[in-house]
Amino acid sequence: MTSITIKPEILIIDDDRDVGEALEVLLSKLGYNSTFFDSVDKGKEYFEKESNPIVFLDIHMPRTSGLDVLPYFKNLNPATQVIMMTGERDINNVVTSLTHKASDFLLKPFSLQTVRIAVQRALDYYTLLKEKEARDESILRDLRLASKIQRKILSVPDLSPLEVAVDNIPASFVSGDFYVLSRVGDNLLVLLGDIEDHGVTSGLIGLLMTSIAREAYKEQADPSHILKRMNIELSQEIGTHSLTAAVAIVHLDKKTLTYARGGHPFPVLYQSSGQLLLNEKSGQLLGIMDSLEFESHEIPYQEGDILFLYSDGLLNNLSSPLFGELEEIRKKGQGIPEFQDAIRSFTKVSLPTREFRDDSSYLLIRL
Repeated sequence: MTSITIKPEILIIDDDRDVGEALEVLLSKLGYNSTFFDSVDKGKEYFEKESNPIVFLDIHMPRTSGLDVLPYFKNLNPATQVIMMTGERDINNVVTSLTHKASDFLLKPFSLQTVRIAVQRALDYYTLLKEKEARDESILRDLRLASKIQRKILSVPDLSPLEVAVDNIPASFVSGDFYVLSRVGDNLLVLLGDIEDHGVTSGLIGLLMTSIAREAYKEQADPSHILKRMNIELSQEIGTHSLTAAVAIVHLDKKTLTYARGGHPFPVLYQSSGQLLLNEKSGQLLGIMDSLEFESHEIPYQEGDILFLYSDGLLNNLSSPLFGELEEIRKKGQGIPEFQDAIRSFTKVSLPTREFRDDSSYLLIRL
């Protein structure tokens, strides 16, 4: 643990001037600077400017109790260590002090040794808290940067005249959900994946999977081949995470769609004639075994159909009311903006109420 090299100023608040000045002398002998106030209001005013790391606070004072003042200091600066002082041996005061997060409890009269121990213990813990605070801030900056980088890498390319809408809401900064949209000639790759767990590690694995998927797509415009390549990479090279994925290849010239799934929720194709679940036989989770096969299926589509892919962080069962809302929008012949409005309203209400937050993502394409 790194110690503070410059000893900080200690604040003393006690209505008894003799006690306060005696404590100043003791602290001076120990090499600490201190400032004493016999008024709670003046002491609070000083603390607001200096935010002292250690406060000696008397319990019994005229018109107020140090037990009532203690939360004020902890609310202003939770790291500040408040050492309560009293001349009475009352166990209830001790319990109340600790309940309000006092760091120590000293009985008057003090000895040099008891003050030394109390201050050193408080200073050690204050230093520990400040170091943790600095580490947490550094981690927070890194997470914000990682989130920004992930959003840029997962940006949506221009697929005109196709209309596309994508959203990826991480449970915490970096999402384990990922997607790929890539057009080569008359073939369009559409992929949505969901890495086990969430956070930085899952996000990095997701970005690796986007690279593998693009490479596999260039080799062969076949969803089965893409899932197989991703599975081999995940099970042989990573070996710590599984994932689900749904992959579709849209053949724009033939007006057909080939799809395959690896344990992922059913994609949906909204057609003028109705809602079509792409629920043919699914392959298993990726990353469990390296010899898995993933069966592809081909269906025709018509211009104006809307393809909907989503993660289980958004929808985890087919009885969700959102499916009913989206079906009503389809019946009215409305488009992607209305689909998005319905999904956003649903997530605003449903996601905060879930016991366990998960990454939530979806992808909409008007073909």
